[in-house]
Amino acid sequence: MPYKKLNFQKLFLLTLSGFLFGFSFPPFKTGVFSFFAFIPLFFVLSDAKGRNFLNAYYTFFVFNLISISWIGGFNHAKDTFLMIGGGALLVIHPFLMSLPIAFFNIIHKNFNFKTAIYCFPFLWVSFEYLHSITEFAFPWLTLGSTLTYDLQLIQLAEYIGVYGLSFWIVLMNILIFILLVKFVLKEFSLRDKSTLLLISLILVSYLLPKIYGNYILTNQNQEKKETIVKVGIIQPNIDPWEKWNTIKEVEQIDIQLKMSVEIAESSDLIIWPETGIPFYILLPQYETYLNELRNSVNIFKFSLLTGFPEIHFFDSTDKNVPKTVKRSKINESIYATYNSSFLLVPDSKTIQKYSKIRLVPFSERVPYAETLHFLSFLEWDVGISGWEIGKDTTVFVLPLKNNDTVRFSNLICYESIYPSFVKDFVRKGAEFLTIITNDSWWGDSFGPYQHERYAVLRAVENRRWIARCANGGISCFIDPYGNVYNETSMFTQYVIHKIIYINKDFTFYTEKGDLIPEFSLLISIFVVSAIIGKKFYIYVRRKNE
Repeated sequence: MPYKKLNFQKLFLLTLSGFLFGFSFPPFKTGVFSFFAFIPLFFVLSDAKGRNFLNAYYTFFVFNLISISWIGGFNHAKDTFLMIGGGALLVIHPFLMSLPIAFFNIIHKNFNFKTAIYCFPFLWVSFEYLHSITEFAFPWLTLGSTLTYDLQLIQLAEYIGVYGLSFWIVLMNILIFILLVKFVLKEFSLRDKSTLLLISLILVSYLLPKIYGNYILTNQNQEKKETIVKVGIIQPNIDPWEKWNTIKEVEQIDIQLKMSVEIAESSDLIIWPETGIPFYILLPQYETYLNELRNSVNIFKFSLLTGFPEIHFFDSTDKNVPKTVKRSKINESIYATYNSSFLLVPDSKTIQKYSKIRLVPFSERVPYAETLHFLSFLEWDVGISGWEIGKDTTVFVLPLKNNDTVRFSNLICYESIYPSFVKDFVRKGAEFLTIITNDSWWGDSFGPYQHERYAVLRAVENRRWIARCANGGISCFIDPYGNVYNETSMFTQYVIHKIIYINKDFTFYTEKGDLIPEFSLLISIFVVSAIIGKKFYIYVRRKNE
C-alpha cells in the first residue's frame, strides 16, 4: 500500500474517532456512538508505536473542538479573556486526554498490543478519576455522561457511578474492536467458537444493563412518596453581561420577587439562580434589601434559596489571613469573597449559608492560588472572579408548610459535574438536591444542554430529586430515575413549580463511592510498576553479564 494512501487512511480513522466522540455528547442524542468511538483510533494505535501520542492528540483535538469549543464564547465574542481561555483549553485539554494513550504506548512497547488494549479501560478510567480531584480539574467530558438520553443504560449508575459507565463504554469498544479485527484478518466465522463467544459477550454486556434499566424504570412508581416538598423555580433571564454593572440591584430583586409571588402560597421552597442577588446583601448598608426579602418570606410563608456573593473582612493583624485575600483601594481593608447561597425561612432570623467549594479553574479562581497568587491577573474580571474556596458542605434544614422538616443541599453551577462531591452531600443527610447556575454566559450553545444532562446522572447515582434553577435556562426538575420535568427554554423568563419527594435511603454508590476508578488506579499502578520492575531486571541482568 502506498505511503501517502496509508497516511490518508490514518487521518480518516483519527478524524472519525474524533467525530464519534464529539457527537456522542449532549446535546446530540447519539450517545451510542461512544461504544464505537475508540475503535478507529485503536486500529491506528495497533499499526505504530512511535507517533501514537500525536495521533491521539489529533483525535481528541477534533473531539474537544466539537464538544467544548463553546467555552470560548466565540459565538458572541463579548469577552477577550473568555476567548483566550477557551482557545487555550482547546489546545491543552487534548494533550491531557492523550496521557492514557502514552501509557498504552509504553505497555505496548514493553509487552504487546494485546496486553496494552486489555489494560486500557483501567488506564482511561484512572485518567478520568484523577482529572477530577485537583484544583485544575475539568471532568466535563467523562465518557459515561454520553448516555444520559438513554435512561435504561444509566440506571446502573446507582451502583457503579459515571466512571463505571465509562469503564463499560471502553470495554465495549475493545470487544467490538477485537471482533472487527477478526473480520479484517478474515478470521471471522460463525462456526468458530471464539467468534460466537465474543459476539455473545458483546450482546450480553450491552443487553444486561439495558434489561436492568428497563426493569427499574418500569417499577419506578413504587418509590416511597411519604413526604412531599412543593418547590418553585424562578428563571429571571437577566443578562449576565449587564447584571453586574448596568441593571440596578433593586431592579433584579424586584423582578424575581414579583415572579415568586405567583407561586408563593403553593410553595415550600422557591429557588433563585446563582448570584440571583449580585451584591453583598448581608453587609449593614444593604439591610433594607435583606429586610424586604425577609418580609416577603414571612408574609407568604415560603422559604427562599438564592445565590449571592458573600464577603468576609480580616483584621490586618490576623496572622491567619490567606495569601489570596483582596485589598480595597479605597480604605485598604482586607477581605475575601465567596460564591455563596443562603436560605431564608419564615419567621426566623437565622440565615443558613453555603459557599461554593469546587470553583471553575481560572474563571472563578486561579488553581492553588495560595502558591500561584501571582497569576491572579488571569482571572475573569466580570464580577465573578477571585472567589475563595468554601470551607464545608452544608445541609439546609427546610421547614414545610405542613409543619414537617426536610433536609437538602445546594450545588452551585460547576459543582454538579463532580459525582463524588455530590455524593458527600447526600451522605451527610441531603434528602433532595438543588442546583443553581448561570449558563447564559455562553449563549444558546452546547454548554447549557450538556450541563443540564450531567445533572441527570447525579440524580440517578444517588436516587435523589433535583431542582435545577438557571438564570437564563435550562431550569428543570429531575427525578431519581433521570426523568426531566418542566424543562425551560433558553433566554426566556419562566416560573415553574412541582411537587417532589424526599429519599433518605443510600444507594450503593452513595455509600461506597468510586470503587471502580479506585480499583482501576490500583491496576494501572501495578502495570506501571511491572514495567519498571521488568526494566530494572533487564538492567541488573545486563550489568551482571
